[in-house]
Amino acid sequence: MAQSRNNPRRLAKSVWLLGILAFAAPALAALATLVLGRYEGCARGAAACGKLPALGLFFKQSLDVAWMLGVNAVPLILLTGIVALAAILARSPGRAFVGVFGGPTAALLLPILVVMSALYPGCRIEEGGSCQFWGVAMGNSFSAAAVAPWLIYLIPPVGFAAALAVTLIAFIVKRQRV
Repeated sequence: MAQSRNNPRRLAKSVWLLGILAFAAPALAALATLVLGRYEGCARGAAACGKLPALGLFFKQSLDVAWMLGVNAVPLILLTGIVALAAILARSPGRAFVGVFGGPTAALLLPILVVMSALYPGCRIEEGGSCQFWGVAMGNSFSAAAVAPWLIYLIPPVGFAAALAVTLIAFIVKRQRV
């Protein structure tokens, strides 16, 4: 009997974990691509990587997905809502706070850090600018890193306030004996 009562919580914890991973996965894929390229001897710059010619395209596509989540309100709010609901159903105030504050903040900051790690002399990050990286024009994949820091003034404070509210709800649900 106790085992069947814990299954919904276990499922909620799994959904929460998958949601948290979804916030970070695209930027981590871009970072892994960058690390792989450096490991394979690809020089940071406009020239294509001789050993892995498709690496630049995969890097760009990973960054595009990361920016799609990190700076667009609709997917960010939907994923945050799923993570918050999962934390409440898991009766975990700590997960609620981490998911609602940390997830959107990581989705915004991680792609910025990846782009900054990929910069090379002669490539400037600016709105509307375009750098070549490993043979691929980065376009908005890099220039979004020039605009995204302005969202730091919006997403973390709003996320913190929402995290406090969701944490309070999760705490109330945890205290109830159902």
